Amino acid sequence: MGLTFLFFHRAVFSANVFFLRDVQQVYVPLWEYWRERVLGGEFPQWYPFDGLGQPYVGMVVSGAFHPAQVLSLVLPGAQGLKWLMLLCFPVAFLGMSALGRRLGWGLGAALLAAMSYSFSGYLVSITNNTLYLLAAVTVPWVFWALEGLLRAPSVGRGLGVAVLLGLVLLAGDVQGYAVCLGGALLWSVSRPASGGTPRALLGMLGVGIVSLLLCAVQILPTLAGLGEVRASNQTLAQATEWSVHPVRLVELLLGPLFAGESGEQVQVAISAWLLSTSRTELWADSFYLGTPALVMAGVAVVRVRGPRAALLLAAALGAVLLALGKHTPLYGWVFDWVPPWRAFRYPEKLMTFVTFAVCLAAGVGWERLEHAPDVRRRMGRGALGLGGLVLAVGGAEWLGHVFSEGMLSGLWMGPPWPEAQRRIGEHFVLGCGLAGGSLLALGGILGAVRSAEARAGLVGVVGFGGLLLANGDIYKVGEPELFDEPTPFVLRIQQELREQVGPPPRVYRLTGLYYAPRPLPLPTLAETNALIMGASLMPLVPALFGLESSTAYMPAVSRRVADVQAETNSWVRHTAGLFHTRYFILSSEVTAQLAAEPLRVLERLDAFGLWLVEDPNALPRAYLAHPRCVAGPREALRRLGGVQAPREVVVECAAPLPEPPLEAPRGEVTAARFAPERVEVEVRARGGEVLVLNDAYYGGWTASVDGEPVPILPANGAVRAVAVPPGEHQVVFRYRTPGLAVGTGVSLGTLLVLLAADGVLRRRLTPGAGRKGPRAAPPSGGGAEAARDERGA
Repeated sequence: MGLTFLFFHRAVFSANVFFLRDVQQVYVPLWEYWRERVLGGEFPQWYPFDGLGQPYVGMVVSGAFHPAQVLSLVLPGAQGLKWLMLLCFPVAFLGMSALGRRLGWGLGAALLAAMSYSFSGYLVSITNNTLYLLAAVTVPWVFWALEGLLRAPSVGRGLGVAVLLGLVLLAGDVQGYAVCLGGALLWSVSRPASGGTPRALLGMLGVGIVSLLLCAVQILPTLAGLGEVRASNQTLAQATEWSVHPVRLVELLLGPLFAGESGEQVQVAISAWLLSTSRTELWADSFYLGTPALVMAGVAVVRVRGPRAALLLAAALGAVLLALGKHTPLYGWVFDWVPPWRAFRYPEKLMTFVTFAVCLAAGVGWERLEHAPDVRRRMGRGALGLGGLVLAVGGAEWLGHVFSEGMLSGLWMGPPWPEAQRRIGEHFVLGCGLAGGSLLALGGILGAVRSAEARAGLVGVVGFGGLLLANGDIYKVGEPELFDEPTPFVLRIQQELREQVGPPPRVYRLTGLYYAPRPLPLPTLAETNALIMGASLMPLVPALFGLESSTAYMPAVSRRVADVQAETNSWVRHTAGLFHTRYFILSSEVTAQLAAEPLRVLERLDAFGLWLVEDPNALPRAYLAHPRCVAGPREALRRLGGVQAPREVVVECAAPLPEPPLEAPRGEVTAARFAPERVEVEVRARGGEVLVLNDAYYGGWTASVDGEPVPILPANGAVRAVAVPPGEHQVVFRYRTPGLAVGTGVSLGTLLVLLAADGVLRRRLTPGAGRKGPRAAPPSGGGAEAARDERGA
């Protein structure tokens, strides 16, 4: 806790909160929605605030069943999320140190591995992405529990491993779960186990199956909607946009060389033109682990022998190659040969496991040195020499730019950017100074300090000092008002809707380029960027103010919705209004092309280059129209541009429907009540009409007319419609997450059965269980010796 408070002092001792990227744009809105629904006595199943609506449970990243969600009931909003993320670091520290102690390491080795992992550049960087941080801090605990299971197998220990493994999935990191499960199987093969390796492997396979059963409450709803989501149809290029460039691996030793503020022209150049990320920023700003961890990991690689060690080393190397993504062929092979892997994206996320493997090796290396004094002293001399070499390399960059202008010159996609080269060179010189100084200090400690406790303490100081200097500026905190204050566009939309009854029209965000004014309105560029993200309502920010978005962003967005929005210009100018989308956030560069009649400009933020545009002819959320039957979604998309709204609608008809002429009279919607999982609409129909509900067409929705079930038909390619007979009727739409009830039963049933089995087996294996009588006297060999034997056992 002390190290966490020291490292994150800017967050701990202020009201400031984490706000970068997905914290602002995704997790605070999602967690606030969960909190609001649970406090209202309901469980959220449908999320109406993104892409015309999508399943809340099915999007996985919502973390709907992760126990950490409970913290939001006590500390709401960004403050709750801040303290949750701060708590992650001591949890990771304790997990890694507990694993080391269970492996038989001394305190120094365990604390070195724990410190290096917890405050590593990657973990600090993902304070902008809650779900991956929650998953990363669980990984050491999975292997701690697994090591206990291998040494003393039992139902309870196996259940413990399965629960911890399941928490990685329930956090929302499905890829992390898959890799962690594979790593656990390899660990079972490579570690000595009670009963032998085959039995250990079979046991771990059983644990994996149990973890899947425990997570059935999340897995079954996700699988049920998999065929309807956009994410399952991505290309290899889309999946590997954020790949670790090989040159970034030098950051493990030298600290963040390529990081900068999002939105800076220099950062855009580095990210897109040098590192080939296909993005304008980095996924993780730092990979720094520190000199002590890397030196000790090197000792482990050199001095640990045997086929089991080789297997773990090969697995770690495989994780590195996968993290490199598009820069090696391995990721492409896995993408092609393992179809479930195609749903994953951004290989850089795998740096969690690279970091874990290096820190684990660091602990092993420390243990080897502690038991080999001669080798330790030789390593001390080697560290001194290596430190001098690193300092010399830093001097060569300072004097001759050998790295920034020499080694990197051939990596640029186009001419090198001098300003970017200058900044990278400065970071390289500072990194060499930090690494060289740390190596010199480490060499002196290993060679001259005789006490093991003193060595451990001094190496800890050197390691933590380096981590603090290199990674301490990576995390960003800012004012809570970034989340709480309505932006000018929100205020204008609320003013426009002041007299409206019912759900507000949707907002669509297409910002393109935006501008950071000079001077900055907030203290830092990062906070100014967050202000602009809020002003442009990207992407779930509207939900914080009760506004729904038709922007398709979250992973469970309907593929139908994504297809309708594929042609952006046509969507904004002609199609979006069909789907209850009335407001658009556009950048000034595209406004001249798109903001033509009937669109009109409501508000401008010229300092940011943003415009708020309105389509006054946007259709209502629910209305009656004459159907025009088509055979399927492709034909519906082709005919969508010619539909005469609101009098007609394109419907994918399961059976022929009457198609009255365009001028035939239509009925009207007389009342409507909207809740996330239940929509009630009262209509007065003339005959031959369908009721169109401008919410995403998705499995799990059912409909009834006056209590009688009716089929839901896809309308306009992406939303829902039901046929209604003449007269006055009540139409009710209900949503139940497919697979949720069965998944809940499987998860709870598995947990209860295994807890009962563990209880029964414990009673049977406990001597004298269930029998009453006087306790047996200790053997005559002496109470102290017996007590020592018991503690040893």
